[in-house]
Amino acid sequence: MSIKGLGKQSLVYGLGHILARLITFLLLPLYTHSFTQEEYGALSLAYAFMGFALILYRYGMDTALMKFSVQTSGMERTKHITVILVSQITTGAIFTLCLYLSRNYLAYLVLGINRPDWMIYVSAIIFLDSLWNLPLLILRSEEKAVPFIVFSLLNVITTMVLNILFVVHWGSGIEGVFKANIIASAIVFLSTTPIIIRRIKLKMLDKVIFMKVLQFAIPFLPAGIFTMVMELSDRYLLEWFLGIADVGLYSAGKKMGMLGLTVVMGFNMGWTPYFLKRGQEKGAKIEFAKVATLFSGIMGYISMLVSIWVGEIMQLSIFGQTLIGSEFWNCESVVSVILIGYFFFGTYVIQLPGVYMKEITNWVPIFRITGALTLILSCIWLIPIFGFMGAAYSVVFAFLAMNLSIYFKTYRIYRVPYNWRAILFPIIFLVGVQLNIGDLLPELWLTIIYPLLWFFLALTKDEKQDLIRLVR
Repeated sequence: MSIKGLGKQSLVYGLGHILARLITFLLLPLYTHSFTQEEYGALSLAYAFMGFALILYRYGMDTALMKFSVQTSGMERTKHITVILVSQITTGAIFTLCLYLSRNYLAYLVLGINRPDWMIYVSAIIFLDSLWNLPLLILRSEEKAVPFIVFSLLNVITTMVLNILFVVHWGSGIEGVFKANIIASAIVFLSTTPIIIRRIKLKMLDKVIFMKVLQFAIPFLPAGIFTMVMELSDRYLLEWFLGIADVGLYSAGKKMGMLGLTVVMGFNMGWTPYFLKRGQEKGAKIEFAKVATLFSGIMGYISMLVSIWVGEIMQLSIFGQTLIGSEFWNCESVVSVILIGYFFFGTYVIQLPGVYMKEITNWVPIFRITGALTLILSCIWLIPIFGFMGAAYSVVFAFLAMNLSIYFKTYRIYRVPYNWRAILFPIIFLVGVQLNIGDLLPELWLTIIYPLLWFFLALTKDEKQDLIRLVR
């Protein structure tokens, strides 16, 4: 696959991922107009916990499924897929039963309020989500973009329609959100079941292959846990220091800032199979450096645009209603800071080829725990000083710490000739827009001048020529 092929794959799968994540952005106006800050805070904690639990449910098997689906073929591929899917279904059922039985103990700890009945909904959502994502991973490994997009779109549409029915028309409140998610996840899972059935053969279950897959997958479990600690701890520490209303306000800003995360994850869907296939070939490091330049420039531009125009976006009036409820407008400052954090997450993802090519995946948990500890300590230090903005600053420090840790580990053993001028360029702009310009003319000027300066000042001659060829 060439860089142009990577661009197409990232665009296609990125679109699918964006469609899946679009729920987050489309539902934000509905929630901010329907719920108070306290209610939205409880809902945010519930979904934050779901993200953490999904890491435990997968215990690295999602990464293993992608690796062995790409790097094996024929009967060997069928054996690996069968082992991974059967283990995921079995352990998922066991974990869900454990959540159900412990709902009375977990409710207040997870949600901030004592609602064990909500934990039943939560456990069902986690189980279904852990299952329907597996066939989509298989579609990714087979580069079947159209069905991938179709199922992602099905998830978006059903979730949106059911949320409107339950929350707006039937007034079911938070329970309506959970019920809508359960039904939507069940529909997508049933629709993707044929993909699983056609690719597994139970008679091929193999203990040796299971142990091999498990050995590869397990190092990603602590890495995933520490990643979710980064996603969770800022909100739980906010609830501890300031209360659940501030969690709701901060979460609204972080949801809008997660557009940056969506771009990174969409890119990574094409990036991972690309560098796994290309990594051992001649000239791979030079190509990786060019990809880093292009990605950081585009990611920086998108992040800057959202940062500049987020105020106007939030107050955009549609059919007499602002896009985001006025009770949540104070979260505007969170968005631009969170986007810097996700930019650094993107530059962390760019450096992953060295980890895979040199087979040091056991270091991934160390990179992630570095970020998690940085986030927790920064939150404890900054939240009492800056309020919910302290949590946003902590996200930036955490992803920056991950970047530095992976760089210092890999630059000697797998040195990629990065164009540092091109990587530092967007950082300067992202930090600069924190000055909160606020005037229309400078905002328009920045919108126009960034791509021009990036092309003429940041790119090397070879990179300019490559970009022109890609555009053509």
